[in-house]
Amino acid sequence: MIQIRNLNKTIKRKKVLNNIDIDIKGITGIIGPNGAGKTTLMKIIAKVIEGEKNTSINYNSQHSSEVKIGYLPQHFDIYPNLTVMNVLILLSQLKNQFNIEYIEELLTLLNLNEFRNIKMKKLSGGTLRRVGIAQALLNKPDYLIIDEPTVGLDILECINLRNSLLNISKKNINIIISSHIPEDITSICDYLVVINKGEKKFEGNIDALIAHSSDLVYETIVDKTNIKAVDNVGIILNVEHLSNERAKIRILSKYPIIDPAYKKVTPDFISGYITLLKGWN
Repeated sequence: MIQIRNLNKTIKRKKVLNNIDIDIKGITGIIGPNGAGKTTLMKIIAKVIEGEKNTSINYNSQHSSEVKIGYLPQHFDIYPNLTVMNVLILLSQLKNQFNIEYIEELLTLLNLNEFRNIKMKKLSGGTLRRVGIAQALLNKPDYLIIDEPTVGLDILECINLRNSLLNISKKNINIIISSHIPEDITSICDYLVVINKGEKKFEGNIDALIAHSSDLVYETIVDKTNIKAVDNVGIILNVEHLSNERAKIRILSKYPIIDPAYKKVTPDFISGYITLLKGWN
């Protein structure tokens, strides 16, 4: 577990993180809108930058200098003319961690064997991210920290990358990911931290987050010509097209709806997350 207390960070006179107290354990997802402060938080946890005076970060009772961290930033694009294998060999040598058997193990773990002799500049976005994860694992870290793992990837690449992260989690490596994409969090993480505008809004498991929108989610069936009118009732979460004329609308409402045309339904991750950001609970 990573225990963070009194974390503050100001960048260019702007308060980016404000008095953050959190415990990070297992596979933790840090989620929030763009500009919430997620990347800055990840960089501080990864020891790329430091928090302000009086910030306390305890890595499972280990001294900070003893903790091994693997970090994949949001943008990873290096040595475009080197092959995947040569990049991993070079980076392992730079980290004084060269072990060809372990590199071969990483290629298998991340399904990169078929790309070992392909130049980096020829890789798809998803494959490039998996190479980035491989390089982050070269030092056999205690914690793997990944910023926005699936940003810019297509659906299949997202699935492959999430499966790779699940495989890594079986190696008893603590994983921390930040994202503004709900599927990244719900498919991988068992513990969540929600931040917005530099402040912690929630910490706990997915069920606890979902519970924030209990009794606030409804469904109704309307004529498609009348979908816009539902905007006045609440936030439209989903539109399911039933026919050419009719649609089922799922909405999140700040207040109880007494109209019998609206049926209360089970909340989900999205409804809980939006409720937190809106401060409706």
